[in-house]
Amino acid sequence: MLRALQDAKLAGTVRFVGFDSAPELVTALTEKQIDALVVQDPMKMGYLAVKAMVEHLGGKEVEKRIDTGAYLVTLGNMQEQQIKDLLNPPLDEWLK
Repeated sequence: MLRALQDAKLAGTVRFVGFDSAPELVTALTEKQIDALVVQDPMKMGYLAVKAMVEHLGGKEVEKRIDTGAYLVTLGNMQEQQIKDLLNPPLDEWLK
């Protein structure tokens, strides 16, 4: 969608909320071509998935739907540490 808006010279003039934290989308947000991004927390998703599987294998009942959360990233909050970590996860910290 971003590429289509850019090609049509409409990026920044049409309301657009993107999904995920691809570098191109983050750049477009900082350049005001996107109004906001909806992002998820992959570390939390992985943690909750493993936790649910351990509980299931241990015979406990597990919720059929587990909300892992989503965050709305805007120009106003993208410099907050939690949001910065979602946009650019500190993978070196976790993959050592």
